Amino acid sequence: MLTNVEFKFGTLIDENGEEVELTDSNYTIYLKSKNQDVRKQAFNLMYEKYSEFINTIAEMYIANVKAKTTIAKIRKYNSSLENAVENDDATIKVYNSLIASIDENISVNHEFLKLKKKLLNLPQMYMYDLYVNPFEQDKDEITFEDAKQEVLNALEILGEEYCNKLKEAFENNWIDVFAKPNKKSGAYSMGVYGVHPFVLTNFVNSKRDVSTIAHELGHSMHSYYSNNNQNVLNANYTIMVAEVASTVNEIILSHYQISKEEDKNKKAELLYELLEMIRATFFRQAMFAEFEKIVHEKIENGNMLSSENLNNIYYELNKKYFGNAININEQIKYEWARIPHFYSDFYVYKYATGVSAAIVIAKNILDKKPGYVEKYIDMLKQGCSKKSVDLLKMVDVNLESKETFKNTIDFYNEKIQELKALL
Repeated sequence: MLTNVEFKFGTLIDENGEEVELTDSNYTIYLKSKNQDVRKQAFNLMYEKYSEFINTIAEMYIANVKAKTTIAKIRKYNSSLENAVENDDATIKVYNSLIASIDENISVNHEFLKLKKKLLNLPQMYMYDLYVNPFEQDKDEITFEDAKQEVLNALEILGEEYCNKLKEAFENNWIDVFAKPNKKSGAYSMGVYGVHPFVLTNFVNSKRDVSTIAHELGHSMHSYYSNNNQNVLNANYTIMVAEVASTVNEIILSHYQISKEEDKNKKAELLYELLEMIRATFFRQAMFAEFEKIVHEKIENGNMLSSENLNNIYYELNKKYFGNAININEQIKYEWARIPHFYSDFYVYKYATGVSAAIVIAKNILDKKPGYVEKYIDMLKQGCSKKSVDLLKMVDVNLESKETFKNTIDFYNEKIQELKALL
């Protein structure tokens, strides 16, 4: 309520010279502006407000962490992390393997950031420059029928049964497609046991909407297979595996679009978007996960923390993850206070594990590994009848191994080199 409702961030001058109000929801729009001054204004306004209330937010967050660590202790866990990962059907080894693998290979992320700086043609790159796509041209208009066909063509590799069910989803009104007044924003898929999944999207004819459809239908197909092969108690899969099927679809679609695109600039734009997805879902979420781990451990060890301590921890992590290709603006030390996921302790690492699992699965599917699609579909049918880490082992994904996360970083590096070769 404090940050979503009470905070007023002030106004900025946009690309058209007009004064507009900055809100939490339009902040990312202005960070993607081609005008660096607009990006800088938005960034400074946002963190000026958070700096004003940082002590209050720090007290709320620290109280939340203390509550979680106390509950874990009462329940005889060795740590709040152990409590959290058990609820995910995961292990501490999964969490630690993720962070350790990034520690050993963080230079790959630094390389992408150096490339980003070069592509943006900036003498100095700042934190507010991170979200601009240097290849983005005028928005491509795409009809829903074209989007539907592109998704079906891309996902054809998943087999006839899978694609026939996708066609059924398109043809039998599983999807509430278009944006309209008073409709809930965003996109999501809801599995309904005994019926079929329902999907909400807000299609506005952009190419990003194609990826959204593929993503949400990945969730839907997971729910469909799970609901039709498990009883009502075992049908709901865990958050640990929830983003896997959706991201597999996104990666397969991205591969299809890149391979079919003949325009060099558009191919570069697609590759860049894939790299940004991995940077944001893997590296950024891992940085959040490391922040949480440090804070919880300090509180469990009896350390007294202040807003200044939290700011310093977060600032040092930004230096580690971003390297020297970018000027780490001091204001970024307040960003932790904007992340609502931190109040659901040890949640964000599942985005990083999810994209890592999806990359392994998508690569095996695209490589047409014999019998692999059948193995993947069988995994989707299991619901929560097995532990999440064991479910993923069915498709050759071992989240307890650093090698799984190294594969993600290798894939990221491979796409960096592909992009460089296009330039």
